[in-house]
Amino acid sequence: MCSHVLDGQNTYTTPRELARLTGGPDGLRWFQHDHEMDWCLCIVDLPATLSQADLKWTRVSDTPNFLIDR
Repeated sequence: MCSHVLDGQNTYTTPRELARLTGGPDGLRWFQHDHEMDWCLCIVDLPATLSQADLKWTRVSDTPNFLIDR
């Protein structure tokens, strides 16, 4: 099951989408396949990426998803 980032009514499912939230592709921290922008978010280190973007987040329990706290 792939990870998603939930921010209000927005759901980010690919690095390309998430880059809009984190200030562009340079704001993404990669595990592997750097700059494969249309893959799922499993290739992105989400905790590191979200923290680097100064976003407050929590992990949705029992899922691979992350919730942006606003």
